[in-house]
Amino acid sequence: MTFSSNASLLYDAASKNQLDEIEELITTGIDLNASTGNEGDQGTALYTASSKGHLETVKLLLSHGADPNARGGRFGNALQVASIHNTPTHTEIAKVLISHGADVDAQGGSFGNALQAAATTPTNKDLVRILLEHGADPNTSHGMFGHALQAAADGEGNDDIIELLIDHYGADVNLIGGTYGTALQVASEAGFESTVLLLLSRGAEPNTPVAGFHGTALQAAAYRGFRRIVEILLEHGANVDTQGGASGNAIQAAMEGHDGPNLELARILQSKTYLPPQ
Repeated sequence: MTFSSNASLLYDAASKNQLDEIEELITTGIDLNASTGNEGDQGTALYTASSKGHLETVKLLLSHGADPNARGGRFGNALQVASIHNTPTHTEIAKVLISHGADVDAQGGSFGNALQAAATTPTNKDLVRILLEHGADPNTSHGMFGHALQAAADGEGNDDIIELLIDHYGADVNLIGGTYGTALQVASEAGFESTVLLLLSRGAEPNTPVAGFHGTALQAAAYRGFRRIVEILLEHGANVDTQGGASGNAIQAAMEGHDGPNLELARILQSKTYLPPQ
């Protein structure tokens, strides 16, 4: 992709859904895949049309040869930016992009791929299913969440998406990646009790190898002060003595605390440890 003043004209027209202006620019032989550069959230005309929800502009650009896999913009490509929006129009745009050859596993952008972008929002279940039906790999590692399951675990009310990923498309519940290591650690840090229980019921291991910012799900919950999640994890065999992570261990995490020291939680954890108090 190359930058040009004409690229800016095309980008602006696509952003505003100005079909006549786009058609006029096309007659000049303009490069439909030219980029406006990397500032802000700019990319190709197809990218901005997909972001804005301009379905007819998307169809027009694709019909004249716009590349659905052109890279650029904060979210990497047109499919990923369409996938972060939970509207019927954006879902339709994603379907059109896929039908024109968009790579459902294309890597890049803030979320890593379209599936992770879609999985963050509970009302996006239909789009998540569409991406999976077209071959999106739920275990691909990339982006800030690491994997689609971690992305879903970060959103409240996403249990249906989590079940879809694990039960029907083989998402690995203990896969490691992203800022918080595992989906269980993500849900524990966020305070989503139903998600924690769901992941544990699907085989999530509370004592996975130390990974992610907090090291373990127990340390994440202890730091955030989520007593019930701490209790749930302990009931499922979480090891208080595991060392690692930002705080060192779960007791220290409770003492550091997101909202200050949590002595009550620290005492609960201390009662479960095999190590002497420090």
